[in-house]
Amino acid sequence: MGKEMSMLAMPKVVRRPGRPRSERARKAVLRCTLALLKRVGFHGLTVEAVAERARVGKATIYRWWPSKADLVIAAFVSVVEPELRFSSEGPVLDSIHKQMRNWATIFQSPLGQIVTTVIGAGQSEPEILKAFQTHWVEPRRAEARKLLSDAIPRGDLRSDLDPGTILDLLYGPLYMRLLVKHAPLNESFVDQVFGFISPALLP
Repeated sequence: MGKEMSMLAMPKVVRRPGRPRSERARKAVLRCTLALLKRVGFHGLTVEAVAERARVGKATIYRWWPSKADLVIAAFVSVVEPELRFSSEGPVLDSIHKQMRNWATIFQSPLGQIVTTVIGAGQSEPEILKAFQTHWVEPRRAEARKLLSDAIPRGDLRSDLDPGTILDLLYGPLYMRLLVKHAPLNESFVDQVFGFISPALLP
């Protein structure tokens, strides 16, 4: 009886979920992906090499990211997302202008050139382009569309324009210079594009 009572009095050991460990492994994979990308580029990168460097199983990586393109874009987003968030304070066009400038700076960097390679590879491999659209393009556009949609009822922007079309007008020239490389992609060019287009967006 005494033994049973002492066992009842013992606190239960609660097993904590393995999420912190899993999150550490996830961050290690993204970190190692970026490190290898800088050394070997997109085409030279393999999931096997990332798994070995991050000390995780290849199956673990594929469970989180179904393809190499998904992994590369996730690694890119993990670094640049804080820099490319749209501010919700102040005039909406000022927020977009600032984000466009940051966009140009990042895409001029070696990390941005990796994404250029991904876009190029996506022209012949639809799954790569889909990964780029799903993990990079659409989340940014959804955030921007909401800002623009909220600004229209306030009278800050013309009501006869589609938010998606506004984004195409503003960012299309940036992607043009990013991919064709016929002229510099810099803040000066961003300011010119914004200066041409923004007056046409006002009521």
